[in-house]
Amino acid sequence: MADRSVFDKIHVDERDKADLGGVLEQLNLPPVVVDFVRDNQRTIFIVLGVISITVVVWALYGSYVDKRIADSSAALAIAQKAEGDDKIAALQGVIENYSGTASSSWAKIELARHYTDKAEYSSALQYYKDVRQSIKDTNPVYPLVLYGIAQTEESLANYDAALQEYSVLKTTDGFESIGYTSAARIYEVMGNNDSAVKELEQYLGTLLGDAPESPEKLYVNEKISRLKGAQ
Repeated sequence: MADRSVFDKIHVDERDKADLGGVLEQLNLPPVVVDFVRDNQRTIFIVLGVISITVVVWALYGSYVDKRIADSSAALAIAQKAEGDDKIAALQGVIENYSGTASSSWAKIELARHYTDKAEYSSALQYYKDVRQSIKDTNPVYPLVLYGIAQTEESLANYDAALQEYSVLKTTDGFESIGYTSAARIYEVMGNNDSAVKELEQYLGTLLGDAPESPEKLYVNEKISRLKGAQ
């Protein structure tokens, strides 16, 4: 009989091709493991298939998200460089085409600023409120959005609503001064100097670590004296 060539095809029983147990036997695994695999081979194949599909789908979704974020950032950058009506249309396009992204939120903020500059405060307020609904209060942009809402509410003479926003800013790091002094300003406009003084005195309480001659303390004390003198 002629020697077998290394290129000759070795016959393999089709039933053995999918026999995980046989593979495991070759790996010298314990018999109990081999028996378990043989008994549950169909289930194992199904689980492995589901896992493979899940991994592939997740990877594709991750690529889609990354691409969408990149595309939205590029669209926002182009919109910010535009002028006039073209800029407004481009920003609205970012909002419509990339809803849920950070770029969409920034586009709304840009439009809010635009309408504020044009004294169209109702439109500005709506955009600011839309952003607040779409971001978490832990987002670094959140206090800036609250400030925008408070300012537009104040410009619309919605003083109670503005005071509510400023009250949140009083407890927000870096925005305490804005919260207290803005609330005091509103009370003064409303003719309620007692409440204005109270706001400023509370603000002074947050500046206990500052030197008595600090510009901020001198300003607040001067403001308090003026308001008390007007009573």
